Amino acid sequence: MKPSEREFAHPSPGTYLLTVSLAQQGYRLSSFCRSLMRPESRAAFKADEEGIMRAFGLSETEREMIRARDWLAMVRYGVNHFLVFRVAGTLGVGLTGTAAQMRGETLEEFRRTRRVWEER
Repeated sequence: MKPSEREFAHPSPGTYLLTVSLAQQGYRLSSFCRSLMRPESRAAFKADEEGIMRAFGLSETEREMIRARDWLAMVRYGVNHFLVFRVAGTLGVGLTGTAAQMRGETLEEFRRTRRVWEER
């Protein structure tokens, strides 16, 4: 993030702004994530993660974020969180699992901090 963007925004601790410079940096990875909206792209990714990431021209840094399932790194890199959820969902990681990982918690730790409907 450029210093001028940070000075303008005054982000609260623990928030990650999606700025123009970050969006430009994350554009290629965001495009890949957006492609997973199509069923055929999701199937190709599940069948050959490395091959589809290479085909999209992802850098080693970008591929490593996906390999590590490091959702927070992707957000910090400049990918919109909704697109991060698209990758996580394709890999079978639910919204709560993604949020727990982003907070550095286990799924059970995360669930204890949420109001969850009891199963009926």
